[in-house]
Amino acid sequence: MEINEKVLELKVREAELKEQLAYYEAYPPVNNMGKWSRQTAIDRISERLAKVQEKINFHDSIYLSNEIYKEWKKSVE
Repeated sequence: MEINEKVLELKVREAELKEQLAYYEAYPPVNNMGKWSRQTAIDRISERLAKVQEKINFHDSIYLSNEIYKEWKKSVE
């Protein structure tokens, strides 16, 4: 699996998590248990979203460094 395929899969997962987060942020709690459940879901989804975005940034930085290396190698040759 190439880096680009991994990034695409991560971006799809990121979009899904953002959609879930938007749903729970708009979800009106009814009572204290609902407030707790909503906040727990928001926290859990936010953590997952942060991890996915971190992985996307990591793969993007690897891709960028590979491109810079390729350009440098061409200029040296």
